[in-house]
Amino acid sequence: MKSMSKKAIWASILVVVALLAGFWWMFWEKNTKTDKISSIPIAMALDDEYTYPTIVAITSVMENKNPETKYDFYIMHPSDLQEDNKEKLKSLAAKYEGCTINLIDMEGRYVAANQSGYITTPAYYRLALSDVLPGIDKVIWLDGDTITFTDLSEMYDINMRSRYYDGFLDYPDQDHFSPMNDHYICSGVMLVNLKSLRNDGISAKFDKFIEKNNEKLAKHDQTVINAVCGVKNGVLPAKYGIFNSFETSEMAMGYHDIIHAKNKYSKEELKEAFENPVILHVVYKPWKSVLEYGADKWWSYAEKTDFYGEISQKYAAAFVEFQEEDLGM
Repeated sequence: MKSMSKKAIWASILVVVALLAGFWWMFWEKNTKTDKISSIPIAMALDDEYTYPTIVAITSVMENKNPETKYDFYIMHPSDLQEDNKEKLKSLAAKYEGCTINLIDMEGRYVAANQSGYITTPAYYRLALSDVLPGIDKVIWLDGDTITFTDLSEMYDINMRSRYYDGFLDYPDQDHFSPMNDHYICSGVMLVNLKSLRNDGISAKFDKFIEKNNEKLAKHDQTVINAVCGVKNGVLPAKYGIFNSFETSEMAMGYHDIIHAKNKYSKEELKEAFENPVILHVVYKPWKSVLEYGADKWWSYAEKTDFYGEISQKYAAAFVEFQEEDLGM
């Protein structure tokens, strides 16, 4: 039997090396890949008055998730939140697979922060996220007045780099700290980079800013976020958090002319976001009147909760309107 040529020997060696490299790569990828998350963290805040809207908001998230998606909800609340409302919130974890509810007592934090009108202390709780969620690097923030229509994995996967917050582009009307700001965002729906906030000690800077400017916080927590973080904020696509203050596609497209930012949403993006939102921010409350845009959708998710009777009783006037609308009266 003739001995193998040098070329054949080298070819055999290369094949073995290639096979070993392939096995090593599969082992390394299986054991070191970290971009796959086990669940998506979502943070919210409430008091007793916002319990039902928050339940409806969570219901809309869970009703529209992909089968493999799991959500961990972190709900911050004042110490006097009624036990009955805590149990109602916890019941969502039993109702939905892939849902955990974590209640966080804020123990009087921000009670001295400026409040007016509909703004209450829990609105400021989002400023403490990097402190109260020390083991989490990124979180989705949702106000209780939101409706979610699709899975949020794509939103959560947005690469924030070193930005602090990504949010729906707002306009700084009456907000004297952020005039004509290209990065002025609404704090109602945000993607939050907790790791960067912690690394840069932003929570403490928030506290100092509130202490110094408490009487000048025209938009409360939103003023704080935009004034302190400034250009380190980014803009979410319009489909994440478009307002229900627009009643038609034309009105949504007109928002392009109102906002000040140079790199603002195009009219086409606003039209698409209005017609096919991922998250609708119902800044005009559908539990107060079904005449508000999106009220029919909000009430349809209220019907899917285990507390529809209580919700309809609490918001009786709007519920009567909803029934009449539903019956075509």
